[in-house]
Amino acid sequence: MRVGDPVRILYVVGNSDLGGAENHVLALARSLDRKRYAVRVVCPRPGPLVEGLQGLGVRVHLIDMVRPAPDDEYELHLPALWDFFSLVRRWRPDVVHSHLYPAHLHASLVAELQRVPAILTTAHTLIVRPGDVWLAGLTRTRVIAVSQAAKDLLVQGGVPRTRVRVIRNGIEPRYFQDEAAAGREIRRQLGIPDAAPVIGTIARLSPEKGHRQLLHVARDVLKQRPEARFLIVGDGPLKDELRALAASLGLNGSVVFTGPRHDVPAVNRALDIFLLTSREEALPLAVVEAMAAGRPVVASAVGGVPEVVLDGATGLLCLPEDHAGFVRAVLTLIDRPDLRLELGSRGRERVRRRFGLARMVQETLRYYRASMARGERARAASGGAGSSGAS
Repeated sequence: MRVGDPVRILYVVGNSDLGGAENHVLALARSLDRKRYAVRVVCPRPGPLVEGLQGLGVRVHLIDMVRPAPDDEYELHLPALWDFFSLVRRWRPDVVHSHLYPAHLHASLVAELQRVPAILTTAHTLIVRPGDVWLAGLTRTRVIAVSQAAKDLLVQGGVPRTRVRVIRNGIEPRYFQDEAAAGREIRRQLGIPDAAPVIGTIARLSPEKGHRQLLHVARDVLKQRPEARFLIVGDGPLKDELRALAASLGLNGSVVFTGPRHDVPAVNRALDIFLLTSREEALPLAVVEAMAAGRPVVASAVGGVPEVVLDGATGLLCLPEDHAGFVRAVLTLIDRPDLRLELGSRGRERVRRRFGLARMVQETLRYYRASMARGERARAASGGAGSSGAS
């Protein structure tokens, strides 16, 4: 890289839909100063993420890298490796930063072969694969863990501790904006009475999010507080199954499936309580966003959740299998508006201090610079060429 040139960052994402990892990349791309950082992104196929990036004026390359294998694994795809190799050789990025395992598997190998100064991947989940350890031994890749829980599992799995840094996710300022009027309008559109306590969740409808348990909690809460309403926001493979379960539990009319929504700040203002019954979470952005809206949280004490929600201070935590505990916690908050206000206010302040986007971006950029410096020193020691002169 020549002095004065922008730092070239190639983000590689193993999915083209919009979820936590994909919104993370969008937030980074939106936040970087275009005079100092040139950004390109690789996605496997067209989709909402591609549309969002193109709306920001970011150039997107489509490389079909996702090859599922048995036991929830992924395989190398040789044509994708060649496409990556050609792109990296042509553009000469200073940083290659992958998100989700199929991206890590292909991008980190190619970046190592091309001697890219900084190679990074972000661990957005608590899953540690054999390939994570293999890639740590084969490449110089450094890992960003979104929570201490994610780092601990990586280290236990065999990734060197010195190669993993915790940088917790941050949310954009819009999640702190006053959307009270929009929240009231959502309630009106959904036919929810003004006085009804509303308990909701925003999450992909997939097994690890624990929606089945949430519906059983809703059933038992409604037996005692029939005026309550539950909102389930999101889409996913369990959509039809969960709707059928809600009907079989007699919850029609009291549980509303909204499908995916893009007005999350307003949706959070429509809630009185945010409920998360996940079985696993690295760092739940949906909880952070709800806390930014001043909503008290009832959540599973799994993974990185206790790093966000302080039990009894900003929300109430339960063990994932403690059905009765979830029911008690929700009933307590329904009956205690004063406690809802107190927990919500503390949670909002905690998120403002610890989970802002600006902090996440600055920590990430510092890690880029440190990784680039290490990479350039290694290249110089081995007599490697610089990374300037790309088309």
